[in-house]
Amino acid sequence: MLQSPLALIRRLPPTVQVLIAGTFVNRAGSFIVPYLTLVLRREFRLDESTVALLVAGYGAGSLCSILVGGVLTDRLGRRRCLLLSLGGSGVTAVLLGLAPDIGVFLPLLLCFGFLADLYRPASSAIVADLLPSSQRAVGFAALRMATNLGFAIGMTTGGLVADWSWRALFIGDGLTTAGFGAIVLAKVPETRPQPAAGVAAGPAPSPWRDGLYLLLMSAGVLFGITFFADFTILPLTVTLAAGYPSVVYGALVGFNGLLIALFEVPITAAVSGFRRMRVAALGALLAALGFAVNGLALHWGVFLLGVVLWTLGEILAMPQQSSLVADWAPPAARGRYLSVYTATWSLGMAVHAPLLLPLHGLLGDAAFWPVVGLATLPAAAAFLVVDRLGDRPERLLGRTAS
Repeated sequence: MLQSPLALIRRLPPTVQVLIAGTFVNRAGSFIVPYLTLVLRREFRLDESTVALLVAGYGAGSLCSILVGGVLTDRLGRRRCLLLSLGGSGVTAVLLGLAPDIGVFLPLLLCFGFLADLYRPASSAIVADLLPSSQRAVGFAALRMATNLGFAIGMTTGGLVADWSWRALFIGDGLTTAGFGAIVLAKVPETRPQPAAGVAAGPAPSPWRDGLYLLLMSAGVLFGITFFADFTILPLTVTLAAGYPSVVYGALVGFNGLLIALFEVPITAAVSGFRRMRVAALGALLAALGFAVNGLALHWGVFLLGVVLWTLGEILAMPQQSSLVADWAPPAARGRYLSVYTATWSLGMAVHAPLLLPLHGLLGDAAFWPVVGLATLPAAAAFLVVDRLGDRPERLLGRTAS
C-alpha cells in the first residue's frame, strides 16, 4: 500500500524539509521563464527571430549557470552558493520589472539567466549530504514534487498577472526568489562534507573523465530529448492534428503534474527495495510506450493513456538516476557530478526542438510518435549497463550507510 507523500516527507531531516518548502515557494513564483517570449513580443515589440535568439541565449546562460554552480557548490559550499543564486537573481528579477526600456532590460536578463540556476546543484547536493543512500531517491522525489506543484501554481497565477502587468510578473518572481533566499539564510546550515582529519585535500575528480558516468549522462540526454516532445510536439498533435482546443492539452499536462504530486514520493519509497537502475530502465520503457501510443489514434483517450504511461516512466526513472549520481560521485566533487546530471536535462531541452520538429513535419503524427518511443529504448539499455557494471557498493564512492 502506498504511503502518504506528506508522511514520507515528515520523516526527512528538518533541513531537507525546509529546502523542499523553499523550493515550492520559489517555483510558485516562477513567472519569468514561462512568459518571457510573451513579454518580449508584446511589451517590447521585438520580432520573432530576435525573440528566438534571446531565448536561446538565455537557455545557454542557464546551462553554463548549472555547470558553474556545481563548481561553486564544491568550492564555496552549498549555503553560499544558494544565497548567491537566490539573492542575486531575486534582486535582478526586481530590477527587470523596473527596467525603463529594452536597452536596460537585456543586460539584466543575461545576468538573471546566469544567476537563476546556480542554486540547483547546491540544492541537490544538500539532499545527498543529509540523507543516507537508502533515502536519497525519496528525497529527490520530494524535491521534484515541490518543483512541479510550485510550477503548476506559478503557471496559473502568472497567466492571471501577465495580462494585468508584466512588470508585476518580474517583481513577483524576484520577491519569491528572495523569500527562498531568506529561508536559506535563516534555516539552512552548511552541509558540505569535510575532509577526514589528517587527509590532505587533493584535486577533486572530474566527471568529464569518468566513462561509466558519461554513459549514464548520455542516456539522460537522450531521455530528455524524447521526453520534451510531450511539451513541444504533443500540443501540435492535440490541437492541430486532432482539432481539440488548447484547454485539452493544458488539462493533459496538468494531469501529469497532479500524478507526480500525488504518487512520485510514495512510488519511489515503495520501489526502494529494488535495484534502482532496473527501476529506471523500466521507467524508460514505460515512457517509450507512452510516447508511442500517441500515434495510435487522434483521440483524447489515447493522449490520456500516453500521459499516464510516460508520467509513470518519469516517476520511476528520474529519482533513481539522481540517487545513483549522488552515490557514484566522490563527496569532494558531489556538486560537479550533480550539476552535469542537471545539465543533461537542460541540454535535452535545448536540442530537442531543432531535432524533433522537422522530423514531426516529415513523418506526421502516426509515424512520428512510435519513432520517438523507439529512440528512447537505448536509454533503457544504458541504464541496464550501468546497473551491471557500476551500481555496486565497492564502486559507489559517495554511498553512505543506510
